Amino acid sequence: MRFTKSLIVSLIVSLLIPLSGSSQPPPNARFTDVTAASGLFIAKNTGVGGTNPHAVAVEDFNGDGLPDIIIPTFGKPHVRYFKNLGNLKFQDVTKDSGLETFEGDGTGVAVADFDRDGKLDIYMTSLRKGASRLFRGNGDGTFTDVSEKAGVFLKTPARSCSWCDVDGDGYVDLFITSPTGDCHLFRNNRNGTFTDIIKTSGIDLKGRHCLGCVFGDIDGDGLDDLFVTCYQSQQNALYKNLGQGKFKDISQTAGLTRKASSVGCVFADIFNKGRLDLYVSTDSWLSGANYTEAQLLKMKHTVEPDILYANDGGGKFAPVNAPILASKTLGHDIICEDLDHDGLLDIYVGVDAESGNKWATSKGGNPLWTRPDGKTWTEQAKQWGIKHEANCVCVPAVDFDNDGDLDLLLINFYSNVVLYRNNTNDKNWLRVKAVGAKSNPDGIGAKISVYAKDKLVGYRQIHSGAGYCRSSPLEAHFGLGKAVESYRLEVVFSGSKTRVVRENVKAGQRIVIRESD
Repeated sequence: MRFTKSLIVSLIVSLLIPLSGSSQPPPNARFTDVTAASGLFIAKNTGVGGTNPHAVAVEDFNGDGLPDIIIPTFGKPHVRYFKNLGNLKFQDVTKDSGLETFEGDGTGVAVADFDRDGKLDIYMTSLRKGASRLFRGNGDGTFTDVSEKAGVFLKTPARSCSWCDVDGDGYVDLFITSPTGDCHLFRNNRNGTFTDIIKTSGIDLKGRHCLGCVFGDIDGDGLDDLFVTCYQSQQNALYKNLGQGKFKDISQTAGLTRKASSVGCVFADIFNKGRLDLYVSTDSWLSGANYTEAQLLKMKHTVEPDILYANDGGGKFAPVNAPILASKTLGHDIICEDLDHDGLLDIYVGVDAESGNKWATSKGGNPLWTRPDGKTWTEQAKQWGIKHEANCVCVPAVDFDNDGDLDLLLINFYSNVVLYRNNTNDKNWLRVKAVGAKSNPDGIGAKISVYAKDKLVGYRQIHSGAGYCRSSPLEAHFGLGKAVESYRLEVVFSGSKTRVVRENVKAGQRIVIRESD
């Protein structure tokens, strides 16, 4: 084999640059890459046609108090399952876990205790070459495939999935998106089986290329509404939950009529007003198709950036005037979390920076937007040490080492995963776990508010399946800014609407709030 001079130079440069990122982080960065010693490894071949990670679920599947990781992939093996050993160390326990039977291009995953037996279950979607399946948790970190018995075995193409108690009966139901528009809404029959009620639900997405989905109560009526992203320059959809498994399309009146190639979606209280705002990521360039903006427009496609919508509290949304957030990229997953404990949510987006359109106006990898002055958004990814460039699909923020701050796990389609440790290490935080009794036991849909005296410090709603193909731990994390002596916690449980209040809560701890308290 003959090596040219330029190839030799390229090889030398590649050896000098860390495999997990495009450049060295600045000194004293907020995050440190700890992948090398973590034990997290997907496969030797993550290139085209290899084993390509595409989704992630993070939860404590074996009950030891540490969040574990499940990663569905394209290509064999079709899933990787890592047990958290503590201290940011992980062990591959896929073999004999029960998950190794999953086959096909794994695209999405969501976690919930669907049968209320106190053990976490998972649903994984498959785009092709296999089937979407439901795995019942055994409580010891192993799983049993109950897909066919439960009536949720799907061989048709699927993308994302999300659990939500749509009818308020205390049992979570399951929504699944499809690129064909043939989505599914499986109502939980409360006996271990499900019935697909999509045809009678009022949710009609036929003819649309559906990708992401998220549930959330956008208007404060106690019912979780549904937002679905649509690709191929199509309009997204917002469905109001009318109760009893019925929905109504309110996209037009809600102000969400933009046509784009949308991918990920997150409901979060960006402005600390106690209401769910909406961030949507967009593949502005149609998966790396090398067309200019003018060419795409001539082909009747849109070239729209990511967008942040502010909620007026009644379920109507308006675009936020923040040009820096309007990034034209191949955007995937989004997390809206307080990564530095200043009391304000930050926005971090997973971006395809490898196979992107050469004409794209914004490159450079995953952006992180913060508000150092409390108002103006600034890009801080490089300064914080997380300016990662890859084909990044999912970006869960999770306290993997139980030190109170949120670490970052990057799921990259064409390369190994990357784990960043958060170095914040202060006491200005709270983690809150809601446990239902009449409501679903995981607290899915629960609304959690933190107050300092009578001032709202933060508001969260628990989601299972959000962003894009991601399922994060079923609890809320709050940064508190400058911590005060004590806080008041309020939790309103989904379905029952039971309100539980805890007074005199100290910062720097994980609190469990039970509906039965």
